[in-house]
Amino acid sequence: MTRNRKFRPSPAMAISCVALFLALVGTAFAAPKFAVRSAQIVDNTVRTVDLRDNAVKSAKIADATVGAADLGIDSVGTEEIAKDAVKSDEIAENSVASPEVAPDSLTAGDLAANSVGSSEVADESLTQNDLAANSVGSSELQASSVRASELGPITTVTKSTTITPGNNGFVTADCPAGTTVISGGGLTGNYTVPLVGTVRSGNGWSAYARNITANDSTVTAYAYCLAA
Repeated sequence: MTRNRKFRPSPAMAISCVALFLALVGTAFAAPKFAVRSAQIVDNTVRTVDLRDNAVKSAKIADATVGAADLGIDSVGTEEIAKDAVKSDEIAENSVASPEVAPDSLTAGDLAANSVGSSEVADESLTQNDLAANSVGSSELQASSVRASELGPITTVTKSTTITPGNNGFVTADCPAGTTVISGGGLTGNYTVPLVGTVRSGNGWSAYARNITANDSTVTAYAYCLAA
């Protein structure tokens, strides 16, 4: 009668089987996490698709290696530009137009000498406050452009003197301070006393006459004074 015997592996056989199993699977279970290192990667084989989104940070980029070709169109905004970093060399010629200039931001120091001509000045925009004292001369005035309405008030000053019979006489009417004589004249006391002449005298006007009558008469000088 044959007796069945139950097989039981010996400890030595169990150890041998485990060793064989590890030998067959290699280091698949024993390798640490991220075991692939630079030496195992062939140069120039890692592509864009091998990189996870947002995986490349500033620390991975060598200094001064990012050029214009690496930047997308309109990718650099005000937040990426350091304060006071944009100089005249970075601005293209004729690229700054009116929309780029803040209202009331330009001052006299921003304008080149003799850079503002008549084409840059709006019609009827200049006032008296924009003109320096004594800056407008005859060369700046058009012929026959000054009318009575452009002149200040005119003050009339008169002065008379008595001329005795058979004598000559004259009198001068002086314009007050702050005015300038622009014209004048003279007048005698009656038609028989001739007016010899009138002439400007200093800042006034003089009148000359001769009394050929038998009675006293007068001569009066008139000065027309324009406010300065």
